[in-house]
Amino acid sequence: MGRFNGLNPDLAVYAERLYLWAEANGLRPRITSVLRTRQQQTILYERYLRGQSRFPAAPPGRSLHEQGLAFDMVTSDQGRSAGGVWNAAGGRWSPNDWVHYEYRG
Repeated sequence: MGRFNGLNPDLAVYAERLYLWAEANGLRPRITSVLRTRQQQTILYERYLRGQSRFPAAPPGRSLHEQGLAFDMVTSDQGRSAGGVWNAAGGRWSPNDWVHYEYRG
């Protein structure tokens, strides 16, 4: 499960299952972000505020990526199928930030 290094171990199990499901269903999944440092989150947040990112970013210190409780995954259908599966399983996904999957907790 190297693609999910840094995630909470319990979440990583479900993230891997979602990834394999997406792969098996021809959605060409690609993991783009898992655990982030505060510095990485700051850079993403500042880019978002300047309008240089099409995806929202939480302020530093408020991102679940910094806690290992979220991951970003691109799919060929912009997350619609995998997002539905993730939400049905108890996670949180939104079409407004279709790459972002998080642990509802």
